[in-house]
Amino acid sequence: MEELIFDGLRGLDEQVRVTVAPKQGAPQVFFQITSPRDFAGLCLGRPVEELPRILTILSPAHHLASALTLDNLFGVQPPPMAVNMREALRQNFFFENHLRKFYFFISAGFNPFLPSSSQAKGTLEDQSSPHILDEIMSHIALAQDAVNLLAGRSDHPLSAVAGGVSRFLPKEENFDRLLQIANSCLDFVKKLGKFLHQYLMNNDGLWSQLREIALPPLSFMGLEESSEKIFLKDGAGRPLDTFSADTLLDKIGLNREPWSYEPFAFLKNMSGGAKLKEPIGLDGFDYNQCFFVGPLARFNQNSRLTPLAEEERQWFLQGSGSLPRFDLLAAYWSLFLEVLGVAENMAEIFQKEKLLGAETRNIPTVMGREGRAVLESPKGLIYHHYRVDEKGLVQEIDVLDAPALNNALRSLLAQKTAEISLSRNDSPLEMQRCLELVLLPF
Repeated sequence: MEELIFDGLRGLDEQVRVTVAPKQGAPQVFFQITSPRDFAGLCLGRPVEELPRILTILSPAHHLASALTLDNLFGVQPPPMAVNMREALRQNFFFENHLRKFYFFISAGFNPFLPSSSQAKGTLEDQSSPHILDEIMSHIALAQDAVNLLAGRSDHPLSAVAGGVSRFLPKEENFDRLLQIANSCLDFVKKLGKFLHQYLMNNDGLWSQLREIALPPLSFMGLEESSEKIFLKDGAGRPLDTFSADTLLDKIGLNREPWSYEPFAFLKNMSGGAKLKEPIGLDGFDYNQCFFVGPLARFNQNSRLTPLAEEERQWFLQGSGSLPRFDLLAAYWSLFLEVLGVAENMAEIFQKEKLLGAETRNIPTVMGREGRAVLESPKGLIYHHYRVDEKGLVQEIDVLDAPALNNALRSLLAQKTAEISLSRNDSPLEMQRCLELVLLPF
């Protein structure tokens, strides 16, 4: 076989290249994140209060993680209104991120260039895309509108600062608008659920190429409910460790390879499993040292869900088995459970009394030298650590998020997907489509 290069896979937030190189036996597959992110170069020497606005370039959720780190650095607790404003923003980030993934997932199975009135039969590619795609895009726009009201801008929010938020909601009518958005989003997600029940669960054609591909039973990590503690469980769902953000870098190592800008996170002091394949850059480590974060990890944690999301979880588990799960169907269903849950939460947190208060922030009066925080973002766990001098200028910064924490996982998935696709004699286009759908939930 000749070398295959897939550049710019659909649906992934990072610039990604997957290279499938010929090799005796199994092919050698490289999952490469090709866009450098020198956030340390942007932040060192700057006043630490500027970081919430700077680090939002990584993702909007980093805006909130950075503000939470400043709270801990300055030893200040935001007032209830500010806590609710921040949480309302976080819920919107989840809603927008997950809906966008469903847009790419659903559109991958249909021909978007056929008119909606087409009655074409045959494969999914011969059929016009369903109206649900238009509704997904319109509700992504609604979520962005809500973020604009809450934070000034949707892509680069402005509101979260040390000790709270920087703004009230500017107009009385904004409360009514937020409630309209929340109710519309909840109604739509219920409709999306009915569509997915038919599309995900009963579509043999869509899953025929994906059923053979699953995660190995890896450890998974996330933030405990109503706690700032991080949980770590093994592939059987058994607790391995619980620890605070202060010790995260004592638990996790970062392996850097010259062919990827993103490091490979692994668990320290874990051994005894099957050896990893060489192409992912972790030769000498084993599966026990790999882990993942994100929606599937949170699903496997089996935390309490909102009422409608809990109904859907129980329905799914009754028909497909118990937790933990490592298959792609569970990965996609975990996305739906979260988007349904945040839609329910938005309808509750957008109540006027939750977003009103006499104070938007508590002004810091003292400053420490180090601050750390963890946050569950749509893609998975976020960790921030800042060290400052006596003037509050940044001297050291560490930021970890899902691209690094899931790098080994996605490399393993790319390797397995390429091997299975080649064994089926798939065309390069079919292999690319399969890679996109396998990597999308992570």
